[in-house]
Amino acid sequence: MSQSIVLRDLAALARYQDEFASDPEPTITTSVAMPPPALDDQPDQLVQAILRSARELQRLSEQDGAARREAETVLEQHRRLRDEAGRYRQIDRDAREVVDGALKVVATAFLPRSQAEADQLVATASAVATVAANRLKAIETELAELEEREDLSRLLAIERTEREARQREEQALAAIERAKALASEHKYNEALRLLGSAVKLNPNMPGLASSHDTIRRQAHAVKTLEVERALAEARRLHRREPAQAAEILGALDMPGMPSVLVRDVYGCWLQSCRRLGLVDAVHYSPGTGKGAMLVRDSGCDTRLKVVSAIGLPSWTPGRTFAVRALKGARPLAA
Repeated sequence: MSQSIVLRDLAALARYQDEFASDPEPTITTSVAMPPPALDDQPDQLVQAILRSARELQRLSEQDGAARREAETVLEQHRRLRDEAGRYRQIDRDAREVVDGALKVVATAFLPRSQAEADQLVATASAVATVAANRLKAIETELAELEEREDLSRLLAIERTEREARQREEQALAAIERAKALASEHKYNEALRLLGSAVKLNPNMPGLASSHDTIRRQAHAVKTLEVERALAEARRLHRREPAQAAEILGALDMPGMPSVLVRDVYGCWLQSCRRLGLVDAVHYSPGTGKGAMLVRDSGCDTRLKVVSAIGLPSWTPGRTFAVRALKGARPLAA
């Protein structure tokens, strides 16, 4: 028989703690997530998944095709009703014109028989107009009901988009043909402007971009050849007739030309200007391939007058500028 123990404080409890049976601490298990099975470990399941996806895709395709065919049927009905409504509108208009004409005959008829027949025409035409108006009203009601259908609205929107795309393509093809005709007439700038506008409206049409690039290269080649010919002519003239040589070169359109050609043209122009025998001439060049030859304006020491210019279309001979406005102008070296 065990002896009773009376515990009076925690210190006494501590002396006897080993006498009590202690419950084992619960084991905490950490759940480890299993990695997903490797795809190539279960080929049969992959095959089944692909087959299910293929069947679902087929079902969706058939469902969408059936919905489109139904919408196309509704669209055909809509078009038929619209055409029918147009015919009944015309019948109603024609009948009302007959009524108006017959009423005039009734009011002005000389023979009683003519008046009676006109009265009959009024009655007949009025009946026709009434039937046509009633049928037109019924058709318009049917049209309104059909136009509320979402599938019809969607199909109409698709057709409108396709129609607009066809119109843009037709306009683009016409622009290409017109641009080719302009290019054959050496109107390259006009052709490029036409194609540029068409490209903005049809940025995803390769034919337009290709035609634009082709004509641009043609224009560049022709322009380069023209500049080279003008340079050859100016070189032939610049010793004997420097004024004419400078005039030929000053009229050239230089933007886009090869830099070597631009330097050659500018150098020939400058040599021609040196042979003009100008007194106190001033050379002004605001950029590559651009320059002007100026002299003091008579009676005004603060202004310079243009004698010749190149690459500056608005600088025509005789135009004057303030000296202080032409920064970088230098006396023409001999």
